Amino acid sequence: MSAPYPWLEAPWQRLLGSRAHPVQALLLAGPRGTGKGRLARLWAQTLLCEAPQADGMACGQCPACHWFETDAHPDFYLLTLQEKTGKEGEIRMATAIEVDQAREVVDFVQLSTYRAGFRVVLVDPADSLNLAAANALLKVLEEPPLNTVFVLVSDQPRRLLPTLRSRCTRIDIGLPPVDQAAQWLAGQGVADTMNLLALASGTPLEAQRRAEGTGLDERRAVLQSLADPARLDPVTAAERWKTLSPQIWHDVAYKWLGDLLAVRLQGSVLFNRDFTDVLTHLGGRADLAKLLALARTQANEGRTLAHPLNRLLQLEAWLMQYRHVFD
Repeated sequence: MSAPYPWLEAPWQRLLGSRAHPVQALLLAGPRGTGKGRLARLWAQTLLCEAPQADGMACGQCPACHWFETDAHPDFYLLTLQEKTGKEGEIRMATAIEVDQAREVVDFVQLSTYRAGFRVVLVDPADSLNLAAANALLKVLEEPPLNTVFVLVSDQPRRLLPTLRSRCTRIDIGLPPVDQAAQWLAGQGVADTMNLLALASGTPLEAQRRAEGTGLDERRAVLQSLADPARLDPVTAAERWKTLSPQIWHDVAYKWLGDLLAVRLQGSVLFNRDFTDVLTHLGGRADLAKLLALARTQANEGRTLAHPLNRLLQLEAWLMQYRHVFD
């Protein structure tokens, strides 16, 4: 069983080399879309495997491996975000890992192991631990029980408590080389790999997700309108885009503004390379002060994506401000 993705081979070999005496608290940190979660799960399965191969990797055949693959291994615990039911009965994903969940982990690791081997707790995404949950987990990380391994996965490790980070051995998972990422994407049947990687900030799994979803069509429709601000009607456009996912809108608008700023400051287009000519033209016309103000607005909007704001009014205000950038 090799690394989940070719760019993870080096950290994977480092982990395999420590299988006999693994660190009790491991932090896998790096950008979203690089495969850290898959690597963490593979490491957990490898530790729990009862008939490892000669190189230390999981066999994939023993009872422990079968239990793990069906999420039924009694010595594995996944601490993650849970679905919650709102006041109106709607189901949504929680925005934080809460203290009650962390306390269940503490209870779990105090029990004897079922299979007399390792016990693994995977925390993903670890940066979603709220303060109380992080403190509850910290207590057990300070003196982890024998043969218990904690694996924390984080896109934003700076959001973790410094004391929590200090208890962990950290492995940074960086972006793969562009050529390697493009070759892997092509092997998955993805076309236009370079443009997709640019849109995904170099993360291959995010590029693959975009290629498989409908977001590319939605993005192009939005950008074709933003490309002609003189003809952009904020009221009509806001009505058309009000059902667009706030996450998709934020990503598209933020990267569009980022490219405009780059061009305005004599740089080059980073994200929307298929709109390079349009961005070069618009960037030269943009009022820098107004563009910076709109970019700050968009950055702040990223912190409220989960809030039930009036999308129509929010979009209208943004589009009006956008048009004024080119007055």
